[in-house]
Amino acid sequence: MPSKGSDRDEQQALLSLIQKVEGEEWASTKNGWDINSGVPVCEWDGIGCRISVNGGSSATITSIKLPNAGLSATLTSELGMLKDLEEFNLKGNFIAGSIPQEVANLDKLFMLDLTNNQLSGPLPQWWGSFSLSKLMLAQNKLTGEFFHNIYSPHLQSLQEVRLEGNGLVGTLDGTTIMQMQNLETLSLSSNDLSGLIPGFQLGSLSTLKFLYLDDNNFVGPLPSQLAQTGKSSMEELWVQSNYLSGTVPSSFVRFDMLHDFFIDGNKLTGAIPLQLCSAKLNKDFFSTLPNDAERNYCEYIACPAGSTSNEGVYPCSVCPGGDAAKFQNPYLGNSDDCSAYSQRDILRIFYESTSQSGWSGGSDWNDATKDVCQMTGITCDDHENIIKIGLKNRNLSGSIPGEIGFLPFLETLDLSDNNLTGFLPSDLRWTSLTRIDISGNKLRGVLPPMLCMMQELNGNGENNVYYCDRIACPANTFNTFGHHGYHGEPCQPCYDVYAPGEAYIGQKKCTNRQGPASGGFDWKKEIESLKETNESLNLFSKLALSIASIGLVTLMFALCTRGMFGNRRGPQSKLERKRILRQRVASSGSGSSSGSDDEEAHHGYSDDVELASVGSNVSRSSRNAMDLINDHKDIALSRPQKVKKAISSRLPEAQGVRTSFSNINVAARKKSLVRKASRGSVGEQYEGVDFGDDEDEYIDEEEGASSVENNFGGEGARIPKKKQTDLLDIPMIS
Repeated sequence: MPSKGSDRDEQQALLSLIQKVEGEEWASTKNGWDINSGVPVCEWDGIGCRISVNGGSSATITSIKLPNAGLSATLTSELGMLKDLEEFNLKGNFIAGSIPQEVANLDKLFMLDLTNNQLSGPLPQWWGSFSLSKLMLAQNKLTGEFFHNIYSPHLQSLQEVRLEGNGLVGTLDGTTIMQMQNLETLSLSSNDLSGLIPGFQLGSLSTLKFLYLDDNNFVGPLPSQLAQTGKSSMEELWVQSNYLSGTVPSSFVRFDMLHDFFIDGNKLTGAIPLQLCSAKLNKDFFSTLPNDAERNYCEYIACPAGSTSNEGVYPCSVCPGGDAAKFQNPYLGNSDDCSAYSQRDILRIFYESTSQSGWSGGSDWNDATKDVCQMTGITCDDHENIIKIGLKNRNLSGSIPGEIGFLPFLETLDLSDNNLTGFLPSDLRWTSLTRIDISGNKLRGVLPPMLCMMQELNGNGENNVYYCDRIACPANTFNTFGHHGYHGEPCQPCYDVYAPGEAYIGQKKCTNRQGPASGGFDWKKEIESLKETNESLNLFSKLALSIASIGLVTLMFALCTRGMFGNRRGPQSKLERKRILRQRVASSGSGSSSGSDDEEAHHGYSDDVELASVGSNVSRSSRNAMDLINDHKDIALSRPQKVKKAISSRLPEAQGVRTSFSNINVAARKKSLVRKASRGSVGEQYEGVDFGDDEDEYIDEEEGASSVENNFGGEGARIPKKKQTDLLDIPMIS
């Protein structure tokens, strides 16, 4: 028989799940689940035990399996008493509340499945089991960040992580991901994650087969490092419905086993490498098509620029308007109607998106009878093209719509000191911006790299140097301007907020400039703790602790003194700063970030460090703006060239594009596509677009980039040889 003591403790732990009247009613329908039932705990419904003989029979609970059992409860700390629990499965129930740390600490757990419940609160960062293989927490209401504790024991054993359908925020920490060397499945779909995709770190996981990052807020390029030589085991890659820009890397042809690949609903341009377009890719979605049906395998991945479909993939319909339609609809995988917005349409969309609380002083932007150039905050040139929008401190609330990026002659945009939320759209790269101020709002995430690399924007591009903080200070940093534009004031650390969902870019104020950050060392508290302990010790111990306290104070004073007087290498003037920047460029060579000495010199965060989550305790990314520029091999376009392209499109007014994101599951998507396939037609391939002569020297495209097209989807466009500016989504050559 099992030992009575341990049996009783484990019974109490299990019975902590029986809560309120609903729990008692549930237990009455089960075998056991009552301390007075007389049924041994190992015979209770859903309970598994291991019985061992060691000087007498004993049993310990090793599994709880009650999927879809109708249980209403919260997880209690008493469950941590089940020290030998290996499998815990309560998926498909009505489990609410947070995940207690006592449950996360169970050190023999190898499978936890709480999928499709009502769990809330932050995702625990520490899991105590070195054997945890499957962590299934999808379809809940969990918040906080994805794993950022590189020392958590569970990282190296994880094989399957399913967290889709939650409310996770922040960025993906590449250093932590590198610890997951046995990971096969990572599903983070339908969360609120942002920042760059850590391509190198994810690509270093040779076991990774299934990666789902769709329906989030990721920005920046689709990283070519996801497909590394000798480590490409990917079978399914879903990145649709994000804000990714750039092109589809040709390195993805290394994914020999890839059979599901979706990129629609992003801001990607160019062409899909022809080597990727094959009958085996995404074939499950088209299994019902007749064998003699006309097929375009590239459209199985995403519709080309200048076309659209309800799901952003086959069957695609060509937008009317020819080459002009490609200018107005430049993205792959467009799932909305073809766009042909006038300047007035774009301003109306902007007003509707930012007037949730009403603009202060009223607005005439919704007045259909008023001339666009006479509207409040609008400045036009002699040809009635909008060149400036100034809406500083007008109580704008809501998000900045991407359509504003399709005012091709826009040079100045001032939206500072409002209540704007969401993310800064990368669509602004299509404008001719030289000045932008979005400081003093509540914008989240990281700055789109394409904006950081726009030539002339807030001084970027001078001496071939590009810094993201010239547009806006990163989250958890600040200065009096909210950006490090022309004035030369660096962004400094701020410790006001720690939750990633509450840290905003472009901040001008900070209450707590000194720290320590959450979890940091506070020497005053440490001394007080020593004093309290001192009162209960003998004389010798008191003397030792007193000496230790004096030594601690001395050490901290020395460190502070060194920080105040021993490190005066920071630039003392704008001229000195420019000298340092030139040194950085000269030493960067291949586009690497600047050295540690320069970063220390700013007494904060260097403006050319990580594009993702600057200000965190752990570096979230090793990719900086110079690295991204180098990836594009000197084939970016300058602002004057963009204007020239806009003019050559012969549009009567600046046009826009609206992109809506489709959040659907696999089954619904398959049915929808199959249903539309029978009545759709395959879009025609586009011819090359020539935008006229240019004074710059041009070179032919490289032979190795045969599938590369220009940013409007046409092949053969001439590319400037010595331009390295805003990276207008010219295909990335990897």
